[in-house]
Amino acid sequence: MKILDRYIIRNVLFTFIFITISLQFISIVIDISQRMHRLENNQGSIKNALIFYYPFWSIWLANTFSPISVFLSVIFFTYKLEKHSEITAILSSGISFNRLTFPYLISAFIIGVVALLINYYFLPLSNKKKNQFHYQYLLSPRYKKKYEKNQTVSIQISKNEYIFMKNFSKKENIGKEFVYQKFNGKKLIYILKSKNIFWSKKNKIYILFDYKEITLKKNYDSFIKGDYKIKKFFFTPEELLPEEYIAETMNIYELKKFIDIEKKNRNVNIYLNEYYQRTSLPFSTFIFTILGLSLSSKRKKSEIGIIIGIILVIFYIFFTEITKIYSIKDYIPSFLSIWLPNVILGIITIFFYYKNH
Repeated sequence: MKILDRYIIRNVLFTFIFITISLQFISIVIDISQRMHRLENNQGSIKNALIFYYPFWSIWLANTFSPISVFLSVIFFTYKLEKHSEITAILSSGISFNRLTFPYLISAFIIGVVALLINYYFLPLSNKKKNQFHYQYLLSPRYKKKYEKNQTVSIQISKNEYIFMKNFSKKENIGKEFVYQKFNGKKLIYILKSKNIFWSKKNKIYILFDYKEITLKKNYDSFIKGDYKIKKFFFTPEELLPEEYIAETMNIYELKKFIDIEKKNRNVNIYLNEYYQRTSLPFSTFIFTILGLSLSSKRKKSEIGIIIGIILVIFYIFFTEITKIYSIKDYIPSFLSIWLPNVILGIITIFFYYKNH
């Protein structure tokens, strides 16, 4: 039986890799044809896109649709086995269908663990590169103007700390009329002001120009002013003025910390969706594996099963996007919006698994 296990695991994994790579090539060709005009308008080139954007975009795409690739892999491989009567022979030899499911689950486990590690740690690094190129060369004129415009900052960064700015330019990394306040309970104990503030991305520091520093103590107040001051804060401009996709550039621990800060100032469901999906997406690999096996392992029903499976896959994708929208609008909790599609598809999968076998 170990030989059979290795045979199934090897073929499921190889089929998964083949389908994933094939889908990436097709997707890149289609995406380039649609974005070519925008690249040219933003002084970009296809060569640079192929080097600095699409390798990272492909990682994001492959990871996002990995459960779908798993489903197709299991469908194609199992249908091939059934077409050559191999599953019938295996079951006739006394091996139960539950035992036959075991190597499929091992395959799903391997893919799921790899996807989990990529989601938690490696994908955010890839997304930083992808988004950097996207914001520079692939934004439409309307969104580019919105992205680069000056924005007002008024935010609580911790229990006792606040940041205010009249406006901040993300394009130039310069802010005006900066104010930092620190409290001890309800008592103001420290104020730092500057006419201008500059974020040095290279050195990860803020430089305050024409600054004033006031420390309020019980018996006396101290006052310091100067031409410039170097200050290290624990936040970046991207965290002060987060884009919709900033969550995908953080590893799981950075994202949790970011959500804890942001929830004091705004609705963070869009970021919680990303946080929970980091785990739910790899977990769905098991569901799609069992679903694919259940729908393609009987010759008389396999063609119909494949059609049903494709319909369920489309349903899963659309239902997930709908629940995300309801979560962002704060109609349902983020945890429920992300895990509900898995729960529903899991129940359907269990039904087909026991019904067909």
